[in-house]
Amino acid sequence: MKRRDKWILIVALIVCLACGIAVVTYLGYFALWAMRDLNGMEARRPILLYETDHRALLEACRRISRQVATGRLEPGEYRIHGDPDPESRQFAQLILDLDPLQVNVKKNGVVNLIMSPVVMYGVRASPEDYEGSLAELYTADDKEWRIELIDGLSYYDEDFLKHPEHKKEVEELLKKRKAGDSSGVP
Repeated sequence: MKRRDKWILIVALIVCLACGIAVVTYLGYFALWAMRDLNGMEARRPILLYETDHRALLEACRRISRQVATGRLEPGEYRIHGDPDPESRQFAQLILDLDPLQVNVKKNGVVNLIMSPVVMYGVRASPEDYEGSLAELYTADDKEWRIELIDGLSYYDEDFLKHPEHKKEVEELLKKRKAGDSSGVP
């Protein structure tokens, strides 16, 4: 092998090694970020399902819908978790306290609170004047991973697809919660 060819091979190996180190570093950073935030995101699930006043949450989401309808807020995606978008300051404190990853607001006024990018879960709320039910907003496949909390507000959880028994547990706990709400017990 000629001396020039050896140098080309050495340079190519160094470039490949540097690229490999860069990719591993990037993926490692992303994995650490995801694992660090995953615990916090998972901890918000029971708060969202069992401790949050769903009627108040629906009203907070509908306030956002009204802002879109009146032109005070553009439809789009608003970051809440981490480095929030300035427009998110006008959202209700209940939404800010839930600390969703982001709030998606559609042109038709439908509001999605996305709680986690790893295992996709959150709530979807319809505006007051929305004709039809939230069930119409989901495809046939989506219906397998959502539960209607109250009229106009549904919970979706990608984990239900992998663990159908989890959906049954959540439904049972929500039934107990509703029974407690109607009997005056918190």
